[in-house]
Amino acid sequence: MFNAILRRVTPIPKLDSFERYLFIGPHPDDIEVACAPSVCALTQAGKHVSFLIVTDGCMGAIDPALYGDELVKIRQSEALASAKLLGVTDVTFLPFHDGGMYQMEDAGCAVAKAIVRLKPDVVFAPDPNVISECHIDHIKTGMAVKMSMNMAPFESVMKSIGFSGSHAIKALAFYYTDKPNAYLGVKKTFPARAEALSCHKSQFDEKTVADICMYFKLRSIRLGLRKWMGLADGYRTLSPTHMHCFPEASEWVR
Repeated sequence: MFNAILRRVTPIPKLDSFERYLFIGPHPDDIEVACAPSVCALTQAGKHVSFLIVTDGCMGAIDPALYGDELVKIRQSEALASAKLLGVTDVTFLPFHDGGMYQMEDAGCAVAKAIVRLKPDVVFAPDPNVISECHIDHIKTGMAVKMSMNMAPFESVMKSIGFSGSHAIKALAFYYTDKPNAYLGVKKTFPARAEALSCHKSQFDEKTVADICMYFKLRSIRLGLRKWMGLADGYRTLSPTHMHCFPEASEWVR
């Protein structure tokens, strides 16, 4: 009864009800892997979508001889091409190196500055609290975004890191999550994942793209059945009220 009352007075935000969206990726391909159909659905609905990519992706390619500055240029070019395909032309690259050898606090400050500059209503980021997640860039990116939630809304905090202004978002949505509680229907835009991933030729061959898309199709079918909405992308979504001193929100899944 207590949780039911709390959910009524502080509901989970409806993700497609806003106008400005910021998708934050640990690497130049993660947004597309996890969220390409959602991004495409939002841009087709006339929403404003921005991408923020935290690391340069300098450490990983199909060709093991390809790394460093040469790979960074390739991956940024691939990211811009896939973003454009999805209807996104506003892409920001942060300067952190792939591989996790940076301070999460520095990434948090950079994310907070981007939020104040871009002023999104909703921020999407990888869920750093998934027990099975082992990639340090995914964990640090998610934690950096969580840190930014208590920075960007406060002008005094932003001034303390050498930035002016403030901005409070209206919802935070975690992808790569094992506890989704909000969904976007992607039946019409599901093919966008394969199309976007095909732009990242340094990372994926045709078989890998097909395998990724098969996994997400099975996942999207399972998630869609929960809400009788066909294929769906699922996110662990919080309102600003849920983000601080509100532990019950961690239980509001499915």
